[in-house]
Amino acid sequence: MYYKNHEEFIRNKMIPALFVGITIAITIFLLHYFYNLVIPIARFIIFGSFASSAFLLFMEPENKSSRLMTFIRSYIIAGIIGLIGSLLTYYINIYYSVTIVEFILAVSLVSLRAEHPPAMGIGLVYVIEKLNIYSIIFVVLGALIIASLDKILEKFVYIERRFDKNYK
Repeated sequence: MYYKNHEEFIRNKMIPALFVGITIAITIFLLHYFYNLVIPIARFIIFGSFASSAFLLFMEPENKSSRLMTFIRSYIIAGIIGLIGSLLTYYINIYYSVTIVEFILAVSLVSLRAEHPPAMGIGLVYVIEKLNIYSIIFVVLGALIIASLDKILEKFVYIERRFDKNYK
C-alpha cells in the first residue's frame, strides 16, 4: 500500500509494529511466574502463537482473522480440542494425537468461523502438555493480556480509517 505522507505510514504501520513488540514484552513479563512451570518446547509454541496473534491484531486489523472476537473464540476452541485431544496420548503415539487434534481443530475453526491461524499452535501445546494446569492458566492469561492490550492500544492507531466513510 502506498502512503501519501510519512505521518500516515508511521501511524498506520510503524506504531502498530511497535505495539506488537510491546504486547509480547508485557505478556512475557506478566507470565514470567508460570514460564518455568510449562515444558520448554510448549513455551516457544505458545509465545510463537501469541506473537503471531499480536501481529495479526495490530498489523492487519481489517482482516477477518484479526477481529478480537475471532481471536478469543479460536483460542477457546483450540483449548477445548487440545485438552480433549491430549487424552489421546495415553492410548496412541503423540504424533498421531497431534495429527488428529490439528485436523479436528482446523475443521472446527473453519466450521465455527473462528479462523485465526495462530490458534493451531495452541492446540498443539495442549497435546504436548497433557492436561498441565499451568499451561491452561498460561494460555488463558496470555490471551486475556493480548486482548486487553489490543483494546487499549487500538485507540492510538487507525484514526484516519475510522473516520473515513469509505472504510468498512
